[in-house]
Amino acid sequence: MSLKDNLKSIKTELNAEEKMIENFIKSERFIKKYKKYIFLIAIIAVLWFAISFGISKVEEYSKKESNRIYTQLLKYPNDESLLNQLKEKNINLYAIFLINKIQNDENDTNLKNQLKTISSNSEINPLLQNIILAFLGEKSIFLKDYDKLLEACKLLEGNKIEQANVLLSQINENSPLKQIAKNLKHYQGISQ
Repeated sequence: MSLKDNLKSIKTELNAEEKMIENFIKSERFIKKYKKYIFLIAIIAVLWFAISFGISKVEEYSKKESNRIYTQLLKYPNDESLLNQLKEKNINLYAIFLINKIQNDENDTNLKNQLKTISSNSEINPLLQNIILAFLGEKSIFLKDYDKLLEACKLLEGNKIEQANVLLSQINENSPLKQIAKNLKHYQGISQ
């Protein structure tokens, strides 16, 4: 009986080795058949990783350089060459620097005009663009409900209740100003 068992185990081992050799031969045929495509995919993958690594390093260097220039500008705020370098390197940091500078001197119309020009630049971050518009007192996405509320108050003062009602109804339900809008409707006798 043990001889039979030994023969069965040898047979299964041979079958396993045969399957392994068969799979090896199939994979070798597959590689030979598609070696150009496999080689091309490998080259593309290596190039993609190299390019993405290079781009990330360039972006990292650019950020560090922009931050260095911004730090220098904080130390020497009147240095025009640093200001121009920051404007070329990073328009967003340049806008933040101008906002900071305007807060120190609110009457400087030149800085406000520069900031207004920057807000229309396509390279500027949309969130920062809205912050600039809000800072300059112009209509922005952040203040649209607030602007509607102020306009509705003016209409209510002029006893134009229906027009105010329309404006107050346009304020979103999830807006923090919605409760104020409801109160204004209530105090003017406008039913909800």
